[in-house]
Amino acid sequence: MGLFGRAKDAFGNGGTGFNADMAAQAQAAQELAAQHLRDAGYTDGSQVTMANAGQVGAQMQADHDVLNAYGQELNRIIAIGQPGSSVITGAVDTGERTAGNPWFQLTVDVTLPGQAAYTVTKREMVAPQFLDRYAAGSAHGVAVDPADPQKIAFTD
Repeated sequence: MGLFGRAKDAFGNGGTGFNADMAAQAQAAQELAAQHLRDAGYTDGSQVTMANAGQVGAQMQADHDVLNAYGQELNRIIAIGQPGSSVITGAVDTGERTAGNPWFQLTVDVTLPGQAAYTVTKREMVAPQFLDRYAAGSAHGVAVDPADPQKIAFTD
């Protein structure tokens, strides 16, 4: 078999070679995308179609808006906040999810320099890979909003 015969076999002779490999890679990519959409709560694992694209897109935009506002508030508190320390004394999963990430109701003992410790209840989104860092008994640096000491942001 000559050079052109081998090229023909490699690029699509009966579903073998390059074309079959590309089809398998495309299928794997679609399955991975469907898994990510399911994990984020946007679909039941089915692929996005013209029929459900509007609903999926709207949910993604809503989650984007929540995450953006949440991040801006944390950044605001960190920028103006008084540094302190904290210990998480309780964590309860609220059952809410944003982009697949769970929200927790945390009970936090906060201590500012020269002041008595006080307790804050804080709603915090914690990505699954970081759940261990926010377990009861874990210590964290915090920034405390000077206008409202109940508003805190973890700094480490």
